[in-house]
Amino acid sequence: MLSEVQGQDEGVALLRRVVSGHLVSPLLLVGEEGTGRRFAVLQAVQEMFCSGSKQPGCRCPDCSQLREGVHPDLLVVEAGEKDIGIDAIRDALEAAGAFPSVAPVRVFLIDGADRMTIPAANALLKTLEEPPRTTRFFLLTDNERRVIPTIRSRCGRVPFRPLPESFLLSVLSQHCPDATKALVYCRIAEGSLGRAVRYWGSGRLSLRDKVFSLLLLGTQRDFPSLFSAVDALGKEVPLALRFLEHLLHDLAMIQHDPERAINQDIVDKLSAMRLPEGTLGRLVDGLRDIRAAHRTTHIVLPFHVKTLFITAFGV
Repeated sequence: MLSEVQGQDEGVALLRRVVSGHLVSPLLLVGEEGTGRRFAVLQAVQEMFCSGSKQPGCRCPDCSQLREGVHPDLLVVEAGEKDIGIDAIRDALEAAGAFPSVAPVRVFLIDGADRMTIPAANALLKTLEEPPRTTRFFLLTDNERRVIPTIRSRCGRVPFRPLPESFLLSVLSQHCPDATKALVYCRIAEGSLGRAVRYWGSGRLSLRDKVFSLLLLGTQRDFPSLFSAVDALGKEVPLALRFLEHLLHDLAMIQHDPERAINQDIVDKLSAMRLPEGTLGRLVDGLRDIRAAHRTTHIVLPFHVKTLFITAFGV
């Protein structure tokens, strides 16, 4: 139920209006993966469909079917390795024309609105503009800019903001016995509970340590070793760049307010690092340019990372 959703008061308030029947227009839930968008929709659906107590843990047939993912009036379309194509949307639209089987309304959840192909998105437009009276549409995206404008204009926008650090820490501390590392995982997750748990589960601080070693190699001007280390990152280069951004943030912050550093477990090592004058600024500016280019075009990231370190530290 919506009472189970934490840290998203604005989003919950709008979803409660859907549950009460006061809001029927399609909604676009915007926020990072792991901030509770899909969970909140499913909790709202459970409140609408529940034929029992309407309390968490209800065991009525509708709630049981929802928990098992087999309720006939909830249709989920989601992006996987491939984008959402027109056939998947056409199947959803055909189902949208039918009356609900057992629930008061039929709900369509499109998880990955930014991953619909252009034909698929265009096929959805008319139905979003005039949805059937007994249907509700929820579209989820973590990249609003990639959702075509005509889709955005037909949906009410529901923001899902980064979750509070205290909430992430309260959950992750149940799994991670090291309090300092639990805090680091929460901070590198940038407000996403799903990301924090995933980073902890896969031991992503080991990748962070590899990125820190790149900075050390840069200060030593050991570029052959640095280039080999960049190549060894393989497909992890995009995430490594995010961790590099965190480390640069800490290097700028640590002399003024070390408590705000993201990487609390290596504060001493960061404090001891001495970058040549102007290096930090060059790294920050160059990294920003790389990430901006990577968002809009296909670039060879390892090459640009190597160039960044050569430019920042000098040859």
